[in-house]
Amino acid sequence: MAEAAPEPCDLLLRGAAVVSWEGATPEGADAVAVGDGRVLAVGRADDLARRFAPRATTTLDGGLLAPAFVDAHTHPVFAAERAEEFDLKCRGASYLEVAAAGGGILASVRAVRAAGEDELAARVVRNLRRMQRHGTLTCEAKSGYGLSVADELKSLRALARAADEVGVTVLPTFLGAHAVPEEFRDDPDRYVDVLCEEALPAVVEEGLARAADVFVEEGAFSVAQARRYLERARELGLALRVHADQFHALGGVELAVELGAESVDHLEALTDAGLEALALSRRTFAGLLPVVPHFCAMGRDAPARRLIQAGVPWFVATDFNPGSSYTPSPPEAAHFARRRLGLSAEEALRGVTEHAAASLGLADRGRIAPGAVADLVHLDLPGVASFGYALGENPVRALWRAGRPVPVQP
Repeated sequence: MAEAAPEPCDLLLRGAAVVSWEGATPEGADAVAVGDGRVLAVGRADDLARRFAPRATTTLDGGLLAPAFVDAHTHPVFAAERAEEFDLKCRGASYLEVAAAGGGILASVRAVRAAGEDELAARVVRNLRRMQRHGTLTCEAKSGYGLSVADELKSLRALARAADEVGVTVLPTFLGAHAVPEEFRDDPDRYVDVLCEEALPAVVEEGLARAADVFVEEGAFSVAQARRYLERARELGLALRVHADQFHALGGVELAVELGAESVDHLEALTDAGLEALALSRRTFAGLLPVVPHFCAMGRDAPARRLIQAGVPWFVATDFNPGSSYTPSPPEAAHFARRRLGLSAEEALRGVTEHAAASLGLADRGRIAPGAVADLVHLDLPGVASFGYALGENPVRALWRAGRPVPVQP
């Protein structure tokens, strides 16, 4: 019987060890066939070369071919850096002390309010391109440095414009409840009224976000205030994500679980009660942001191993922002996840790919398997054990978005 004719495909990538989380992937897989922007098959190069007739073939020079990174917690919509604050932190000032002195989030708010939408969009373009150079093709991205209805809408519009220009898939989150703006310092409940009655409906009406987030912390929002905001967001059809237990355990984790939030992030001050709530939920992801404790010289980290052992779903993210984690690099976040949180190299890689995508409801991202979107990254690493090993280096050598090459710089 004659052999079947080879199937057409758009691209055959070969010559790098394929990192896939699918148990059916053949051992020694070193090739991926791509068609119509999705993975058609994974296997050995010789086998796929017989099975497919590619329109183009790219031969790589070793290394790893992995899913492009999914950064599930970022704040790229800012108009100015805060390097002076970092100097203060290096000399002993805490995150909360800097904020109390008028720095922190409110410093970023002043800069965003002073920027026009065009200027802000141009800055976000630069930030998204930095993220892309470090292997990120999908990210969750928050507003939160405007803290007025007009400036939050401006921020989300600038984010949408930048995402279109750069070609990164952005899942926008409205973080109007990031901090209480200075004009509402004496009446924070009134600001929550504005968020619930004006800001959230305006965001939904313009279709500018898929989720809403709130920072539950001393000096930010109480559990009662967060509940009002999150319940209103859920009523309007937004998904929920929460910052909680970064410095103090106020009940934000338990609230996130109760309301069915997609994730609750930070968790350096997580209590046994919070961990139990997450373990019983098995739905709300624990967002691990290991660069933040390093950047802020914190003496404790999220209890990652206890969370994993308890069966809590989790991911690793950069928390890219100008004040507490000024890095757009998932490989660098992986380094700190390994060193500070005790994750293995494979866990760290899955944390910034498969698990991050799952926390955002993206079943077709973060893995290399038939049917998945062909967002791929070529890493100059000899094996998975080297992921997150080096510090201060970018291992990304090439990127493909939906099977099309994306120019990157080392």
